[in-house]
Amino acid sequence: MNNVSVIIPTHNRPQLLLLALQSIEVQTEKPDEVMVVMDGEDGETERFLSGYESNHFTFRYLKIPKSKGACYARNLGAENATGDILMFLDDDDTWELEKIKSQLQQFKLDSNVGLVYSGKLVVYNTNRKKVIRKIPATIKGNLYPKIFEDNYIGTTSSVAVKREVFQEAGGFDNNLPAMQDYDLWIRCCERTKVAHDNQYNVRYTIAKNASNQISGKSENHHRALTYLFDKYRKVLEGKSSTLQRRFKSSRFLHLSKAVHRNNYLYSLKYSFKSIYYYPNIKAVALFLPPFLLAFISLFQPGRRN
Repeated sequence: MNNVSVIIPTHNRPQLLLLALQSIEVQTEKPDEVMVVMDGEDGETERFLSGYESNHFTFRYLKIPKSKGACYARNLGAENATGDILMFLDDDDTWELEKIKSQLQQFKLDSNVGLVYSGKLVVYNTNRKKVIRKIPATIKGNLYPKIFEDNYIGTTSSVAVKREVFQEAGGFDNNLPAMQDYDLWIRCCERTKVAHDNQYNVRYTIAKNASNQISGKSENHHRALTYLFDKYRKVLEGKSSTLQRRFKSSRFLHLSKAVHRNNYLYSLKYSFKSIYYYPNIKAVALFLPPFLLAFISLFQPGRRN
Protein backbone atom coordinates (compact mmCIF):
# COMPACT_ATOMS: atom_id res chain seq x y z
CA MET A 1 0.00 0.00 0.00
CA ASN A 2 1.02 3.64 -0.53
CA ASN A 3 2.87 3.09 -3.78
CA VAL A 4 2.62 6.53 -5.37
CA SER A 5 2.09 7.37 -9.03
CA VAL A 6 2.36 11.00 -10.13
CA ILE A 7 0.54 11.93 -13.34
CA ILE A 8 1.43 15.07 -15.28
CA PRO A 9 -0.59 16.11 -18.35
CA THR A 10 1.37 18.41 -20.64
CA HIS A 11 0.77 20.33 -23.84
CA ASN A 12 3.63 22.04 -25.67
CA ARG A 13 5.38 23.43 -22.58
CA PRO A 14 8.66 21.51 -22.08
CA GLN A 15 10.34 24.35 -20.14
CA LEU A 16 7.55 24.42 -17.56
CA LEU A 17 7.36 20.64 -17.52
CA LEU A 18 11.03 20.51 -16.52
CA LEU A 19 10.32 22.70 -13.47
CA ALA A 20 7.42 20.45 -12.48
CA LEU A 21 9.61 17.35 -12.73
CA GLN A 22 12.42 19.00 -10.79
CA SER A 23 10.00 19.71 -7.93
CA ILE A 24 9.29 15.95 -7.78
CA GLU A 25 12.98 15.01 -7.91
CA VAL A 26 13.70 17.00 -4.74
CA GLN A 27 10.79 15.66 -2.68
CA THR A 28 11.80 14.45 0.78
CA GLU A 29 9.82 11.28 0.02
CA LYS A 30 9.96 10.16 -3.60
CA PRO A 31 7.12 8.62 -5.62
CA ASP A 32 7.39 5.16 -7.09
CA GLU A 33 6.65 6.33 -10.61
CA VAL A 34 6.04 9.49 -12.60
CA MET A 35 4.03 9.39 -15.79
CA VAL A 36 3.85 12.31 -18.21
CA VAL A 37 1.00 12.27 -20.70
CA MET A 38 1.57 14.35 -23.85
CA ASP A 39 -1.72 15.83 -24.98
CA GLY A 40 -1.04 16.17 -28.71
CA GLU A 41 1.99 15.91 -30.97
CA ASP A 42 4.95 18.11 -30.05
CA GLY A 43 8.43 17.25 -31.26
CA GLU A 44 10.28 19.43 -28.74
CA THR A 45 8.43 17.94 -25.75
CA GLU A 46 8.90 14.39 -27.02
CA ARG A 47 12.64 14.91 -27.52
CA PHE A 48 12.87 16.20 -23.97
CA LEU A 49 10.87 13.29 -22.54
CA SER A 50 12.72 10.63 -24.51
CA GLY A 51 15.98 11.81 -22.97
CA TYR A 52 14.71 12.31 -19.42
CA GLU A 53 16.00 9.95 -16.74
CA SER A 54 15.59 9.80 -12.98
CA ASN A 55 17.53 8.01 -10.27
CA HIS A 56 14.64 8.35 -7.85
CA PHE A 57 11.59 6.85 -9.55
CA THR A 58 10.37 4.96 -12.58
CA PHE A 59 9.71 7.43 -15.37
CA ARG A 60 7.34 6.84 -18.29
CA TYR A 61 5.50 8.93 -20.82
CA LEU A 62 2.48 8.37 -23.01
CA LYS A 63 1.52 10.23 -26.16
CA ILE A 64 -1.95 11.21 -27.38
CA PRO A 65 -1.50 11.97 -31.10
CA LYS A 66 -4.35 14.49 -31.28
CA SER A 67 -5.04 16.76 -28.32
CA LYS A 68 -8.08 15.70 -26.25
CA GLY A 69 -7.63 17.93 -23.20
CA ALA A 70 -5.94 17.68 -19.82
CA CYS A 71 -8.67 15.57 -18.19
CA TYR A 72 -8.55 12.93 -20.89
CA ALA A 73 -4.77 12.88 -20.37
CA ARG A 74 -5.17 12.53 -16.59
CA ASN A 75 -7.62 9.66 -16.99
CA LEU A 76 -5.29 7.91 -19.42
CA GLY A 77 -2.41 8.33 -17.01
CA ALA A 78 -4.47 6.98 -14.11
CA GLU A 79 -5.54 3.99 -16.21
CA ASN A 80 -1.91 3.10 -16.90
CA ALA A 81 -0.46 3.97 -13.49
CA THR A 82 0.62 1.24 -11.08
CA GLY A 83 0.36 3.11 -7.76
CA ASP A 84 -2.24 2.69 -5.02
CA ILE A 85 -2.11 6.47 -4.48
CA LEU A 86 -2.56 8.80 -7.45
CA MET A 87 -1.19 12.34 -7.40
CA PHE A 88 -1.73 14.86 -10.18
CA LEU A 89 0.54 17.76 -11.07
CA ASP A 90 -0.23 20.31 -13.79
CA ASP A 91 2.80 21.12 -15.92
CA ASP A 92 2.76 24.80 -14.92
CA ASP A 93 2.63 24.11 -11.17
CA THR A 94 5.30 22.84 -8.78
CA TRP A 95 5.36 21.13 -5.39
CA GLU A 96 7.06 22.18 -2.18
CA LEU A 97 9.56 19.76 -0.66
CA GLU A 98 7.26 17.74 1.63
CA LYS A 99 4.13 17.45 -0.49
CA ILE A 100 4.31 13.68 -0.92
CA LYS A 101 5.57 12.94 2.59
CA SER A 102 2.95 15.04 4.39
CA GLN A 103 0.05 13.66 2.37
CA LEU A 104 1.08 10.03 2.78
CA GLN A 105 1.22 10.67 6.52
CA GLN A 106 -2.47 11.62 6.48
CA PHE A 107 -3.39 8.31 4.82
CA LYS A 108 -1.42 6.45 7.50
CA LEU A 109 -3.15 8.33 10.31
CA ASP A 110 -6.65 7.32 9.19
CA SER A 111 -7.37 4.35 6.93
CA ASN A 112 -10.82 5.78 6.15
CA VAL A 113 -9.31 8.78 4.37
CA GLY A 114 -9.34 8.37 0.59
CA LEU A 115 -8.38 11.88 -0.50
CA VAL A 116 -5.84 14.35 0.88
CA TYR A 117 -5.23 17.90 -0.28
CA SER A 118 -2.86 20.81 0.45
CA GLY A 119 -3.04 24.58 0.67
CA LYS A 120 -1.73 26.70 -2.21
CA LEU A 121 0.96 29.32 -2.68
CA VAL A 122 -0.29 31.48 -5.55
CA VAL A 123 2.40 32.90 -7.83
CA TYR A 124 2.56 34.69 -11.17
CA ASN A 125 4.19 32.91 -14.09
CA THR A 126 6.60 35.86 -14.42
CA ASN A 127 8.02 35.39 -10.91
CA ARG A 128 7.32 32.02 -9.34
CA LYS A 129 9.47 32.74 -6.29
CA LYS A 130 7.25 35.57 -5.05
CA VAL A 131 4.06 34.39 -3.34
CA ILE A 132 1.21 36.84 -4.03
CA ARG A 133 -1.25 35.13 -1.67
CA LYS A 134 -1.85 31.94 0.25
CA ILE A 135 -4.96 29.76 0.09
CA PRO A 136 -5.14 27.51 3.15
CA ALA A 137 -6.57 24.03 3.41
CA THR A 138 -9.23 24.35 6.09
CA ILE A 139 -12.00 21.76 5.89
CA LYS A 140 -11.77 17.99 6.36
CA GLY A 141 -13.83 14.99 7.33
CA ASN A 142 -16.99 13.75 5.65
CA LEU A 143 -17.59 16.58 3.18
CA TYR A 144 -20.63 15.22 1.36
CA PRO A 145 -22.97 16.99 0.71
CA LYS A 146 -21.17 20.08 2.12
CA ILE A 147 -18.85 20.01 -0.91
CA PHE A 148 -21.75 21.40 -2.97
CA GLU A 149 -21.32 24.70 -1.11
CA ASP A 150 -17.90 25.39 -2.61
CA ASN A 151 -14.78 23.82 -4.05
CA TYR A 152 -13.08 23.49 -0.69
CA ILE A 153 -10.43 21.13 -2.10
CA GLY A 154 -9.20 23.27 -5.00
CA THR A 155 -6.71 22.61 -7.75
CA THR A 156 -5.89 19.15 -9.11
CA SER A 157 -2.20 19.68 -8.30
CA SER A 158 -2.96 19.68 -4.57
CA VAL A 159 -4.67 16.28 -4.39
CA ALA A 160 -3.60 12.76 -3.55
CA VAL A 161 -6.36 10.18 -3.97
CA LYS A 162 -6.56 6.42 -3.50
CA ARG A 163 -6.82 4.64 -6.82
CA GLU A 164 -9.95 2.74 -5.70
CA VAL A 165 -11.73 6.00 -4.83
CA PHE A 166 -10.74 7.58 -8.15
CA GLN A 167 -12.03 4.55 -10.05
CA GLU A 168 -15.28 4.27 -8.09
CA ALA A 169 -15.93 7.98 -8.68
CA GLY A 170 -15.45 7.48 -12.43
CA GLY A 171 -12.41 9.72 -12.95
CA PHE A 172 -12.54 13.11 -14.61
CA ASP A 173 -15.59 13.89 -16.73
CA ASN A 174 -14.29 14.52 -20.26
CA ASN A 175 -17.54 16.25 -21.22
CA LEU A 176 -16.79 19.20 -18.97
CA PRO A 177 -14.87 22.12 -20.59
CA ALA A 178 -14.04 23.60 -17.14
CA MET A 179 -14.46 22.88 -13.40
CA GLN A 180 -13.53 19.23 -13.97
CA ASP A 181 -11.61 19.05 -10.71
CA TYR A 182 -14.53 20.24 -8.59
CA ASP A 183 -16.89 17.80 -10.33
CA LEU A 184 -14.58 14.92 -9.44
CA TRP A 185 -14.18 16.07 -5.83
CA ILE A 186 -17.97 16.02 -5.43
CA ARG A 187 -18.07 12.38 -6.51
CA CYS A 188 -15.03 11.47 -4.38
CA CYS A 189 -16.48 13.14 -1.27
CA GLU A 190 -19.60 11.05 -1.71
CA ARG A 191 -17.46 7.95 -1.34
CA THR A 192 -14.71 8.76 1.13
CA LYS A 193 -13.46 10.83 4.03
CA VAL A 194 -11.20 13.78 3.20
CA ALA A 195 -8.12 15.10 5.00
CA HIS A 196 -5.60 17.86 4.44
CA ASP A 197 -1.96 18.18 5.47
CA ASN A 198 -2.34 21.66 7.02
CA GLN A 199 0.50 22.93 4.82
CA TYR A 200 1.02 24.97 1.65
CA ASN A 201 2.58 22.34 -0.58
CA VAL A 202 1.53 23.52 -4.05
CA ARG A 203 2.96 26.49 -5.90
CA TYR A 204 -0.06 27.35 -8.05
CA THR A 205 0.78 29.45 -11.11
CA ILE A 206 -1.50 32.06 -12.66
CA ALA A 207 -0.72 34.13 -15.74
CA LYS A 208 0.38 37.71 -15.13
CA ASN A 209 -1.29 38.54 -18.44
CA ALA A 210 -4.92 37.51 -17.84
CA SER A 211 -5.58 36.89 -21.54
CA ASN A 212 -3.11 33.96 -21.41
CA GLN A 213 -4.86 32.16 -18.54
CA ILE A 214 -6.52 29.03 -19.95
CA SER A 215 -8.77 28.71 -16.92
CA GLY A 216 -10.23 32.17 -17.58
CA LYS A 217 -12.01 31.39 -20.85
CA SER A 218 -15.54 32.59 -20.21
CA GLU A 219 -17.24 30.43 -22.86
CA ASN A 220 -15.81 27.26 -21.29
CA HIS A 221 -17.02 28.22 -17.84
CA HIS A 222 -20.48 29.13 -19.07
CA ARG A 223 -20.88 25.75 -20.77
CA ALA A 224 -19.53 24.03 -17.67
CA LEU A 225 -22.10 25.75 -15.48
CA THR A 226 -24.97 24.60 -17.65
CA TYR A 227 -23.61 21.05 -17.68
CA LEU A 228 -23.02 20.89 -13.90
CA PHE A 229 -26.43 22.31 -13.02
CA ASP A 230 -28.06 19.66 -15.16
CA LYS A 231 -25.78 16.87 -13.95
CA TYR A 232 -26.55 17.42 -10.27
CA ARG A 233 -30.12 18.72 -10.57
CA LYS A 234 -31.80 15.48 -9.45
CA VAL A 235 -29.20 14.87 -6.73
CA LEU A 236 -29.77 18.31 -5.24
CA GLU A 237 -33.55 18.04 -5.42
CA GLY A 238 -33.30 15.78 -2.40
CA LYS A 239 -31.16 18.26 -0.45
CA SER A 240 -32.05 21.47 1.36
CA SER A 241 -33.03 24.55 -0.63
CA THR A 242 -30.16 26.42 1.04
CA LEU A 243 -27.64 23.90 -0.27
CA GLN A 244 -29.14 24.18 -3.76
CA ARG A 245 -28.82 27.96 -3.67
CA ARG A 246 -25.28 27.84 -2.33
CA PHE A 247 -24.22 25.44 -5.07
CA LYS A 248 -25.45 27.81 -7.78
CA SER A 249 -24.06 30.84 -5.97
CA SER A 250 -20.58 29.32 -5.64
CA ARG A 251 -20.45 28.32 -9.30
CA PHE A 252 -21.51 31.78 -10.48
CA LEU A 253 -18.91 33.22 -8.13
CA HIS A 254 -16.27 30.92 -9.57
CA LEU A 255 -17.11 32.04 -13.11
CA SER A 256 -17.03 35.69 -12.05
CA LYS A 257 -13.59 35.24 -10.47
CA ALA A 258 -12.23 33.29 -13.43
CA VAL A 259 -12.97 36.04 -15.95
CA HIS A 260 -12.64 39.08 -13.69
CA ARG A 261 -9.22 40.18 -14.91
CA ASN A 262 -9.91 39.90 -18.65
CA ASN A 263 -13.65 40.65 -18.86
CA TYR A 264 -14.75 42.85 -15.97
CA LEU A 265 -18.25 43.62 -17.26
CA TYR A 266 -18.94 39.93 -17.93
CA SER A 267 -17.68 39.20 -14.43
CA LEU A 268 -20.13 41.68 -12.89
CA LYS A 269 -23.06 39.82 -14.44
CA TYR A 270 -22.15 36.64 -12.60
CA SER A 271 -21.29 38.41 -9.36
CA PHE A 272 -24.89 39.64 -9.29
CA LYS A 273 -26.14 36.10 -10.00
CA SER A 274 -23.99 34.74 -7.16
CA ILE A 275 -25.45 37.27 -4.73
CA TYR A 276 -28.98 36.60 -5.96
CA TYR A 277 -28.76 32.91 -5.09
CA TYR A 278 -26.83 33.35 -1.84
CA PRO A 279 -25.57 36.73 -0.58
CA ASN A 280 -21.80 36.66 0.02
CA ILE A 281 -19.03 39.18 0.52
CA LYS A 282 -16.75 37.56 -2.06
CA ALA A 283 -19.16 38.37 -4.89
CA VAL A 284 -19.52 41.92 -3.58
CA ALA A 285 -15.72 42.29 -3.65
CA LEU A 286 -15.74 41.44 -7.35
CA PHE A 287 -17.64 44.66 -8.04
CA LEU A 288 -14.24 46.31 -7.66
CA PRO A 289 -12.22 46.74 -10.88
CA PRO A 290 -9.36 44.25 -11.32
CA PHE A 291 -6.48 46.61 -10.54
CA LEU A 292 -8.04 47.68 -7.23
CA LEU A 293 -9.01 44.17 -6.20
CA ALA A 294 -5.49 42.92 -6.97
CA PHE A 295 -4.02 45.66 -4.78
CA ILE A 296 -6.33 44.89 -1.85
CA SER A 297 -5.74 41.13 -2.13
CA LEU A 298 -2.05 41.66 -1.39
CA PHE A 299 -3.01 42.45 2.20
CA GLN A 300 -5.36 39.50 2.74
CA PRO A 301 -4.02 36.35 4.46
CA GLY A 302 -5.83 33.77 2.32
CA ARG A 303 -8.59 33.24 -0.22
CA ARG A 304 -10.13 30.10 -1.67
CA ASN A 305 -10.86 29.52 -5.34
